[in-house]
Amino acid sequence: MKAMKKNLANNNIAIICDDLTEFFVIKSIVDKLNKLNIPVDIIVPSDSGYNNLANHTISKIKELGYTPLDDAPKNKQYKILLTPYPGLDVVKRMNYIYHIRYPYGAVSTKPNPTYLPSTRIDYDAIISFNTFDQTFLDAYGAEVYPVPYWRYHNFKKTTKTHSKPVLLVLPTFGADTSCANKFTDSAINEIKKHFFVIVKAHHAIHFGYDGGQTIDNLKKIADEYHDSDIPIDELLKKADLVLSDNSGAIFEAICAGIPVALFADNLNARKFHTVDTPQYIFASQGILPHTNQAKQVLPMLLSIQPFSKKQQALRKQLFLQATTDPYKDFINVIKHYLLLDETKDYHKVLHDAMVEEWYRDKQTIIDQESKIQELTDIINDLHNSTSWKVTKPLRAIKARGKNHVQE
Repeated sequence: MKAMKKNLANNNIAIICDDLTEFFVIKSIVDKLNKLNIPVDIIVPSDSGYNNLANHTISKIKELGYTPLDDAPKNKQYKILLTPYPGLDVVKRMNYIYHIRYPYGAVSTKPNPTYLPSTRIDYDAIISFNTFDQTFLDAYGAEVYPVPYWRYHNFKKTTKTHSKPVLLVLPTFGADTSCANKFTDSAINEIKKHFFVIVKAHHAIHFGYDGGQTIDNLKKIADEYHDSDIPIDELLKKADLVLSDNSGAIFEAICAGIPVALFADNLNARKFHTVDTPQYIFASQGILPHTNQAKQVLPMLLSIQPFSKKQQALRKQLFLQATTDPYKDFINVIKHYLLLDETKDYHKVLHDAMVEEWYRDKQTIIDQESKIQELTDIINDLHNSTSWKVTKPLRAIKARGKNHVQE
């Protein structure tokens, strides 16, 4: 639920980052805001449940010359809170007025959970790097602002250093979405005859949240292996072709103008209701080549050319191209909310009222379910400790309780 917010006497901004992937995207905005003398706190919450990742992220950000915090300062008030997604415990301890979502990738490939009401209803504004989700992300009341993705503004590849084309493999994390553990030895050997293979691990793989097995598999694929500490755009500069699965790296490659192919069992595993994943949509349209068979990966890669042309057209459709300053639109959104008087911003007043009512109703349901469970436990105890004559009518009560929960 939104933290209690008060009027602010200054224009402080807080930016929450969970990992380096997020920081590498938002870092340029931090620099721009600092040049404008707008105070910014970078917060890497240590209570996210991934302490080793948080500590590593803080250490690396410090090495880059910044001073991240591991928690929100007590009693400090912010005009704007920028987060990559809601639901973080640290947000509940913060005082802020405007909650704005910043993107940490070109396009989200996981409508579930990205588009769930609980992950969007809190936001006053959503900044997006693409036009794909602009048409529906305002469904929960937030203003949606598509802006150019500065990471690939004037993007240029590095000089070729390998005799073979460079294949960049960018798997995501998760048994239902990742290709990381699906390669066969024979498929790898065939691929390496044609390509120099660079692999970048997802940060969840890097920190062993799968038990560490996936890293060994990825290193077996790779001629050159990188963990999640390296920015993806630095590796895309080396790549002639990208192989991914259900990762957001698909659209990083498209935005950079690098052809991409997909190796995954199910491209639509993370759909939400009837909202299909973008990779599934564009694969169905013949724009993204896809296979779920390891032996078919190489033939797919070698026949990428027709898809490459379609992906160039998709790039122009999905992403705004900045002619001069790629940061201008993002900074203008921030300035807009810094200057707003929230007491006269009626869109916010009504949006906050809706959010408060939503959370109040949600809490009421949770409380009712808890009471029903408590009564059910009492009935079960009675059932196990008394005669059948007593328990028989109690079963009817228990059944009515279950029906109530279902309703």
